[in-house]
Order: sequence, then C-alpha cells, then structure tokens
Amino acid sequence: MRNFCKDRYLSRDWMERERTRLWARTWLVAGLSSDVAATGAYITFDIGSESIIIARGSDGVLRAMHNACTHRGTRLLTEVCGRLSRIVCPYHAWAFGLDGSLIGVPGAERFSNGVPKAQLGLRAVEVEEALGMVFVRLAPCGPTLSEFLAPVANLIAPYRLETMTVTDDQSVTHRCNWKAIIDNFAELYHVPFIHPIHRRLFECATAPIELFAHGHTAVYVPGATTDSGFPQPDRPTDVLAMQLQAVGLDPEQFVGRVGAIRPAIQQAKRAIAAQQGLNYAGFSDAQLSDIWQFNLFPNVILSITPESAWLMTSRPDAEDPGRSHFDMVTLVRFHGSESDAAAALRTSGDDAAEVGTHFRLNGPKPADYTRPKRDCFSHEAIIAGEKTMTVTIDEDISLLGRVQAGMASSGFERVWLLDEECRVQHFHDALDACLEG
Repeated sequence: MRNFCKDRYLSRDWMERERTRLWARTWLVAGLSSDVAATGAYITFDIGSESIIIARGSDGVLRAMHNACTHRGTRLLTEVCGRLSRIVCPYHAWAFGLDGSLIGVPGAERFSNGVPKAQLGLRAVEVEEALGMVFVRLAPCGPTLSEFLAPVANLIAPYRLETMTVTDDQSVTHRCNWKAIIDNFAELYHVPFIHPIHRRLFECATAPIELFAHGHTAVYVPGATTDSGFPQPDRPTDVLAMQLQAVGLDPEQFVGRVGAIRPAIQQAKRAIAAQQGLNYAGFSDAQLSDIWQFNLFPNVILSITPESAWLMTSRPDAEDPGRSHFDMVTLVRFHGSESDAAAALRTSGDDAAEVGTHFRLNGPKPADYTRPKRDCFSHEAIIAGEKTMTVTIDEDISLLGRVQAGMASSGFERVWLLDEECRVQHFHDALDACLEG
C-alpha cells in the first residue's frame, strides 16, 4: 500500500486545489430526487463557498443555478428544501424564474446602463438525476453522469431510493477535514475497537470489498450474525434476539445455533415481504440481511438495505481545511402493516434504534407525515449527548476530531495503511488523479 503525506488534511493549498480541480469538475450528489419531484420544488446545495439552487420548473424540467443574485451577489435561498413559484432576492427584490431567468427588477428605469435581462439571469449549472439522487457539476468536463456511475449503477438501482421517505435530516459541523470522514467510512479496521454493537450483529472481519473505476468503492457487510473475529456466542446476542423477534422468530430456538440465524431471518423477511406486497424478487437472500455500503467518489457514503438507507455526505468548510460538514439523511420504505415486534424495535432504546434503522419491515407511512427540516448542530453537541446520529455515527464523530488534532502534530508525518484499508487508498488515488488535472 502507498502511504501519503498529511498535508492533504491540513494545507490551505490542498484545499484550494480541491476547490478548483475537484469540486468544480466532478459530479456531486446535491440531494434527493424525491425532494424536487413536484413543480416548484427546490433544494439548495452548498459545497465550500459555492451554493447551488436546483428547482423543478412549471414545464417539468429540473434546472440548477448558482445561488447568487446577479445584482449584488446576495445569496437568494437559505432553506435546504421547499416550494416556490419564483426566486426573489431578499435584498433588492430582483425576481428570477425557476429557469433562472431575470423576470423582475424594481426601478429598472433608474439604471442608466440599462438592465439586460438576458445577460443577468442566474448562472446555470449542469444537473441530472440518477438512482434517486440529484447530481450537479459546476463545470462540464470529463465523463457523463451515466459513464461516471456505470460501475455501480446496476448494484444500487434495485434499492430504488426514489421510493423511500425521508425520516431524518441532520448536519453536523465537525473539527476535521472532510477526507478524514471519507477515510473513516472506507475501512472496517476500526470497527471492533470503537463499535462494540457491531460485534453482536455484523460480520466485519471478512466483509467483501470491491473497488471500481472513477474512485467508487463498496463493502458488503453480512448482517444477522456475529463478528468472526470474536468467539461465537452460544445464545443469540441481545440485538440478534431483537431481529429474530421482529420477524416473528423465537430467539430460544437458536440457542446453540447462532450460525443458523442469518438464513432463518433472510427467509422470514422474504415471507413477510410477500405477505405485505413488497417485491423482493430482485434481491438475493444475502441482501435481505446485509448492509451494502457504497462510497461514491468523491464525498458520498450510501449505506443501504431493501427497507432503509443512510445517505451521507462529507463537505469541506468554505475557509478552514480543519473543519467540515457531515450530512446524514435517513430514508425508510414504508409499506403494508406493521407487526408489534417491529414497532417495539423502534422504541426500545438506543441499541434497538441502531438495529431498527437498518433492519425492519416498515408499516404504512404516518398519516401526519411531513418531511423533517434539516437539524444542524456541532460535533460538540454529540459529544455532550445533546444530539445523536445513531450510536455508530456518534462513536465515529467522537474520535474524528482527535484524528485531525493528531495529524497536526510534528510527531506525525504520513498516513500508513494496511492492506485492508485498500478502499482508503483507492479514494486517495482517484483524488490525486483529479488534482493532477
């Protein structure tokens, strides 16, 4: 494995190179297609100092444009998502259509140099939809979106993100470089040491890894089992017992048979899905119990099951290479009727909530559902216990600030990777290729 200098996490020169050669030229996930499905729906997407508006016009066309008024540069929209019929600058009330055209200027006759509306529309940005997500690219160059996603598209498509519902939307400001977050989600080497719950429901020691073109990677984590790096228990663990109960199986029937839990849960979920009218025909048995995690270059982590997903993004701070923004949207596929066991799973404590996020057959969408607004907070709020992004994510966040602080030490010079961290290496190889032009 190649090692690399710590400057990429600390240097403002690196940050500037990323701004001009990575963020400006690469396809980026800006949000969910479901948030811009209706006429007049919009989302905003911030990446460093750039902010983009993506809106669905009355003609049904999705467009993206810079979130900056062409009069004096004022940021036009600040909400993460919403609906409107036109975009009005809060400063001097210049009005723009959802296609970015300038349609209204108060006191236009008072501009001695005129108001050339055709030239003063919002600057357009390339935008496309794929796999239930909205992608933007600030400067057209390189592969098409179809080419960019081709290595992973057929693997992700069956999960149909576009049919899932947002149940949580969170963003934490972190004291670490954005790449430290990506590195964390590109390896399982750390899992036995800071995520004890995973030993009780996942097999991380031998999880298969895959590397793809364009810097994408994947890891396929077997679930409904225990980690082979530790002795297999005689009885189902607490979380395995909850998983069994959630699909109507008795944990006592698996005493001395913990290795039989995974296939039993797979078959039980397939049977329940059929009863509820869910189409699992396109999924293998393994997919019904496992977590498939895809890292989409450069900054997306998609952790997914047939019933739910986490869409996570790591974004650079606009000014400080030692800070970043980590977003996490939780998605759930609601359908059918919900068993008492599955309902209990969501309300029986932190560990149960962790299990429930990635393991359940969900009931119907609540009648009073409204899309949650984004909850923004600092990593200190998580450390203090005031906020949570699930047990696992909280544990990661609690350490990443220390990673950044340690990198600044004169006692640390280079990242030194073991073979199992090949996804980290693959990401940095792709990053280097972008920065080299």
